[in-house]
Amino acid sequence: MNLPHPDRGMTTSEYAVGTLGACTTALVLHELATDGFWFDHIVDLFTRALAWRNLFDGFPVPSLRS
Repeated sequence: MNLPHPDRGMTTSEYAVGTLGACTTALVLHELATDGFWFDHIVDLFTRALAWRNLFDGFPVPSLRS
């Protein structure tokens, strides 16, 4: 007797929904990264986190915004 195999893959609609979700996430992250307000906050967060471990001691920190 030949039993059907369980569904182990994604269907076309699942690929479409997954692709749409990935593109939406990428768009939101891109908008956050290029918006001046959020970009400055993200840079400040990383700068303070790295400075906490004294990783910037003795090294000039260049400005990321001109």
